[in-house]
Amino acid sequence: MAETTGISWTDATWNPWIGCTKVSPGCDHCYAERDMSRFGRHFDQVQRTSSLVFTLPLRLKEPRRIFTCSWSDFFHRGADAWREEAWEIIKATPWHTYQILTKRPGLMVAWAEKHGWPEHVWAGTSVESQKYAPRLDVLARVPAKVRFVSVEPMLEAVDLRPWLGCPHKGDEDGDICCPECGYPREKSRWIHWVIVGGESGAGFRPMEIPWLESLAQQCSVARVPRGVKQASNLRPGQQGRIPDELWARKEMP
Repeated sequence: MAETTGISWTDATWNPWIGCTKVSPGCDHCYAERDMSRFGRHFDQVQRTSSLVFTLPLRLKEPRRIFTCSWSDFFHRGADAWREEAWEIIKATPWHTYQILTKRPGLMVAWAEKHGWPEHVWAGTSVESQKYAPRLDVLARVPAKVRFVSVEPMLEAVDLRPWLGCPHKGDEDGDICCPECGYPREKSRWIHWVIVGGESGAGFRPMEIPWLESLAQQCSVARVPRGVKQASNLRPGQQGRIPDELWARKEMP
């Protein structure tokens, strides 16, 4: 675990296990694979980390936002043997906020149905292109206080309006779209936070600024906070061609 991190939307990272397998085009140039290779580790082998790392959240007494499994996926089948133990640590440390991001939201739903979902655990999934936006229909079944989406790497323009919620929040609930704007009223479908960014590393696929501007406008209309992480660049965390007014918006739920 890193008690500090360069990832702009979290305070720390925790990896009770490392390693993963690729499931969609957003995984093609995976930063975790790139980072693990520098340490001579095989990315496609899911391995439990040391007891010292596995239990570290218990020893951190100051509240942290913790990105969980930054070098893996909390819901990878290869970690089935260790997940319950890690979940007990999460439940035992409610002063932290755990940010769990998965490309396997169906397994997240099954876990929530069996084990419940504490308020201090945020649930997220990745949507790198419009093809994978239906992952948000699955994520909506997780009863998390905060549900979020990572549009990173952003490989094309995406329309998230069906999941961002009616901008006239506070109106009477209902199952039909708001006639004034076309956004859904149904609160159970809402996403509460959007992270967006381009791809980094050698061979990065460029993110077009109009795609980012369109998504930012969708979030503004729906009053959903967004965090702009990076432009497409060799190095992570770079502003690149992102306009200052978008780059400055590092909003949290």
